[in-house]
Amino acid sequence: MKLNLIIPLVFICFNAFSQTKNDSIATERVDGQIYKAVYDSSGNLSIYGAKNKRVLLVNANELYLERFSSLKFQDFNNDGFKDIIIDYYSNVPDRNDLILYNPSARKFVQIKDFPDYPDAIRLKGTNLFYSYHRSGCADNNWDSDLFKIVKFKIVRIGNISGRTCVDPPDKPGIYVSKVKGKRELLFKKFAIDKPADFKDDKWGFIEWYWKHNYMKFSE
Repeated sequence: MKLNLIIPLVFICFNAFSQTKNDSIATERVDGQIYKAVYDSSGNLSIYGAKNKRVLLVNANELYLERFSSLKFQDFNNDGFKDIIIDYYSNVPDRNDLILYNPSARKFVQIKDFPDYPDAIRLKGTNLFYSYHRSGCADNNWDSDLFKIVKFKIVRIGNISGRTCVDPPDKPGIYVSKVKGKRELLFKKFAIDKPADFKDDKWGFIEWYWKHNYMKFSE
């Protein structure tokens, strides 16, 4: 009888270990407090604070849920406080989930829809970011969005849309639009071969355009 009692206990302990050994864990001091972020094998994100108390749980269905790559603390918005970024493997521009630290409330906040803005890059000296994503036709159609994060929500203010594959009467071109809520207002147009003037082709063009024209969209 004693042997029958021991075997289930051993199995339970082993099973618990097998569920946690593949968890990804990152630890960092943020705002004077040690935080531990845990991305578990089910795709959930937990953040623990003092006395190992969980202060935030983001369920898997609220995350991008692609092939997990890495979990890290990084100051994404350059406010002096480390945020949490989840990277995913992809053969298209990298997508991420972003959890920003709110210093006034001393808590972490998930930025909804952030995976819709892949490869997000901050424009130096501003509170603006721009992204890049494929839009079909083997990446011959593409988009770059200019956005900011206001009250922990993404506000899109500009868009560059490169279109090589179009149906008549539309013509190939690069279309720049101002974004006001759900409206896109055409602002400027370039020839589809304009990126050829730049060292890094369309990525060089996108960087150049937003760097020199962002102020026209943040008015």
